[in-house]
Amino acid sequence: MRLWVEDGGRVVLGPSARIAKGCELHAGPGATITVDGTLDEDCRLSAHASITVEAGARLGTGCAIVDWGPVYGDPERPVREQGTEAAPVVIAAGALLGPRAAVLRGVTVGADALVLAHAVCARDVPAGTEFPSG
Repeated sequence: MRLWVEDGGRVVLGPSARIAKGCELHAGPGATITVDGTLDEDCRLSAHASITVEAGARLGTGCAIVDWGPVYGDPERPVREQGTEAAPVVIAAGALLGPRAAVLRGVTVGADALVLAHAVCARDVPAGTEFPSG
């Protein structure tokens, strides 16, 4: 496991936390990553606000959770000049993310939800549902 913790950032591991080899966690300035679930091999978590993985949640191999991203509201300016925006991400108790799934800023994956392999979640996934739905 590789950790990057910047000024005032925190990584909190709960009593149920299990983190496999190859995982990388980056807590930016003032950000918090809390893990009380399971991260399978090669997961990447990058926080500028907060990421929470609750007890009983599991991230499959190679999952990515990023709670920040570019702002792109002004068509007159290049995206790289518009800065970034962060919003908390929550992976609720019992949720399962399939291999290589990604969860973006501001998303809550509800309790016991299933995110299929390679899916990209840019909006909330209600508790007990499957994303994408088939």
